[in-house]
Amino acid sequence: MDSIEDRTQHVILETDRLRFATWRRDDWTEFQKLATDPLVVRYLGTGEPWSDARVQEFVNRQCENWEKFGICLWKLLPKDNDTLIGICGLQHLPEGPDVEIGWWLAPSCWGKGFATEAARHALAYGFDVNHLERIVAIAQSANRDSLRVMEKIGMRFEREAVHKGIRVVLYAVTHETFQTLKGKGGDGA
Repeated sequence: MDSIEDRTQHVILETDRLRFATWRRDDWTEFQKLATDPLVVRYLGTGEPWSDARVQEFVNRQCENWEKFGICLWKLLPKDNDTLIGICGLQHLPEGPDVEIGWWLAPSCWGKGFATEAARHALAYGFDVNHLERIVAIAQSANRDSLRVMEKIGMRFEREAVHKGIRVVLYAVTHETFQTLKGKGGDGA
């Protein structure tokens, strides 16, 4: 386990219950547990558990995205320990100029509001720190839980799309809409 001093220097955001931390390249072994869980990956791409090589490539890409762009899909950790319970953050979509918010959670963390809590803070980071004007989210239409999170954080359906050969729905929220919801004590962070 990291010392508090070491752990804290990698923490980017905190909520009441969660910490968002940057990646180290050797984090892939811990992330592998999530990326090979059939329940976690069932709505990701083809739904197949990830190979070690794909897990390593993902973690390396998050390290590079953080260094280059100041955004990534951060590690989600509970406030009281260093157990990886999921990921949440921002990344550039390969098909165009959009920045996507995304999240995954370990099944033991489902139904507790963690995805919504994390996503609200990641949106706020994207708008307030990275000065983005618009953030999108994509999901397979069968992934009703993620669609509900998108709606809870103020995103609205925009269109159907194809992402990496898979049909998805694309939701979006603008900075202006997010700020309005935030000001009303609604879906903003």
